[in-house]
Amino acid sequence: MDGIRFSSRTGSALVAISALAACSSSPAPDVAPDPRAAVAAAATRIDSAGILGHVAFLASDELAGRDTPSPGLEAAAEYIARRFDALGLTPAGDDGGWLQRYPYISASFDAEASSLMAEGKGGGASLAFGEQWFAMPLGPDHERLHAGVVYGGAVGDNAYPPEAEGRVVAVTSGPGLGMELFTEIGYAAQSGAAGLLIILNPAIPAQAIPSITEQVAGLPAQEIPVLGVLRSAAADLFKAAGLDIDAVAPTEGSGTPMDLGFDLSIRVAMDREEFDPPNVVALLPGSDPALGESYIVYSAHFDHVGIGTPDAEGDSIYNGADDDASGTALVLEVAEAFAALPEPPKRSVLFLAVSGEEKGLLGANYWANNPTVPIEGVIANINADMVGRNAPDTLIAIGGEYSSLGTLSEQVAAAHPELGLVIAPDPDPSENAFFRSDHVAFVRKQVPAVFYTTWLHEDYHAPSDEVDEIDADKLTRVARLAFLVGWNLAESTTTPSWNPGAWDEVSRILAESPF
Repeated sequence: MDGIRFSSRTGSALVAISALAACSSSPAPDVAPDPRAAVAAAATRIDSAGILGHVAFLASDELAGRDTPSPGLEAAAEYIARRFDALGLTPAGDDGGWLQRYPYISASFDAEASSLMAEGKGGGASLAFGEQWFAMPLGPDHERLHAGVVYGGAVGDNAYPPEAEGRVVAVTSGPGLGMELFTEIGYAAQSGAAGLLIILNPAIPAQAIPSITEQVAGLPAQEIPVLGVLRSAAADLFKAAGLDIDAVAPTEGSGTPMDLGFDLSIRVAMDREEFDPPNVVALLPGSDPALGESYIVYSAHFDHVGIGTPDAEGDSIYNGADDDASGTALVLEVAEAFAALPEPPKRSVLFLAVSGEEKGLLGANYWANNPTVPIEGVIANINADMVGRNAPDTLIAIGGEYSSLGTLSEQVAAAHPELGLVIAPDPDPSENAFFRSDHVAFVRKQVPAVFYTTWLHEDYHAPSDEVDEIDADKLTRVARLAFLVGWNLAESTTTPSWNPGAWDEVSRILAESPF
């Protein structure tokens, strides 16, 4: 597939935008205003005070971390909708409104009714839920299981023995629990396993289990029971079969997949409540009768993780200023810039603020599968997630290597030295960041997407992710760049495309992605 060609014509136009910004206040009286000067003026509507004000509200203690679902999330949605309305945008949610709601079941574990017991020739063992083990949520038809256990090696080995079908597979984890866990769950289900028992690395202490139990409660229900067990507690399960856990399932390395010779009786008891959390959707219709039927989508998630374990100072509100009040503020300011143009661009621009990202990209996936504009008309997605921190001169364009959006981002940054931004590649491809935020919902529809981020920091998913840590000047410059990239897309008669061979690689990785 041919890549989009912006280099000469678009590059010179962008340079002109930069140069005209300084002289746009003195146009010749008998000459129509240059549209490039109007774009430069619109970009200046994105300012530090406005963008920081959005972050400050969304990340305030009053919104209590914007969990999905929560009153704070609803207050955030109302704020975003009011801003879109004030800009004169068109509601693009359900039934002519700003909101699109989606079904969500909130689950909480019943610790007293949940149980994990082993039976074997060496005796029996029973573990305490929320202290020695945790579970992923399950649907009501899968809460109980009695099955034999096989050992399947380390997470990621994908070497289950043939006996794995219809049984619980035990695997050892690394020192952290990341996205590889979801890949392992998918592999276990595809292998016909009845359940997955993750033997936690000794680096994961017992005091982490209550926190992990709380965090996973809001995740979507899994199709098979998935349990995480402290290694010291798993040793008791192995003793039920007369086995030494260190001999069978070493902490380092994989060991040999085998039948462990004991049975597990599992009950994961849950209480469930139904909710309908919101997305917020606004539209700027395009000015061209034909190209206006195509859409550039800006997206960001306005939810965070709510209230959790207090830090050393006793702060239990996870405000999520950077994650992702910063991206939401960018979308709001970019919307203001587009709304300030004297004439809309040729293509339509959709502004999509989604919730449920922290619970598994729920809002974005729902919109992509229930779009409020024709999904076949969506030609590009610009997603912003954590864009307000770290090096002041660097913006990372995750996925830029896969489509023409990466080249365009670099061209805009180069043509606008006043933004002081260099487009950087993915700093750690092993994290698979391109498959871990809301743009994935568009990528699954084969829509080219770029994920703007300024990357992780020590305050990620911590109460210390506060508005005081946001670099408002950098966030402003990132938002201006995002606006100019989108304006180029919306004005061009050429659509973005996947780079040669990129879609084959992307689709292969998507097939292994939990999202």
